[in-house]
Amino acid sequence: MIKSNVYHLSRTEMAQLASEEYARSYWFIIAPVPIFGVLAVIFGTGALQVLGMLAVVWPLSIPARSVLTTTKSSRLFSGGCHVEADDEAVTFLGEYVNEKRLRYVIQISQIKEVIVRRDLLLIRLRLPGIAPIRMNAFETEEDAKAFVDFVNGAVAKRIASAEQASSD
Repeated sequence: MIKSNVYHLSRTEMAQLASEEYARSYWFIIAPVPIFGVLAVIFGTGALQVLGMLAVVWPLSIPARSVLTTTKSSRLFSGGCHVEADDEAVTFLGEYVNEKRLRYVIQISQIKEVIVRRDLLLIRLRLPGIAPIRMNAFETEEDAKAFVDFVNGAVAKRIASAEQASSD
């Protein structure tokens, strides 16, 4: 089992991170919409121009939607939490707040990969979603690398066993 130290992420950091990951993951949808909007405003008339104006400003709603989607998870991260990883799951355990302890368990079967972004490790899920861990939550960089290798190794084992089962 690999265990981290306690770390905190503010609600603002969570929303910014979610916005960045959304833009990175769905850029091929985000880019054409404002382009269509500009063309509709220039060449369209009536309702098409109104739709074009909405398409132009639509990307500006991404940060607001990120704030809304990270509201619940930000309670865990802003209150402080630590991470425990084993062969079955990665568990985020919050610190005790008002005699309650928040807990979020991610099964290895739900994890797509672990990547490094700035000073964070991001656990990317198979369904759209991320779970951030501060790099400084680990004692050394080697511990953080061991965590990444451990989780990515467990994911690789899961994929290999699924492929083995499908070929049988």
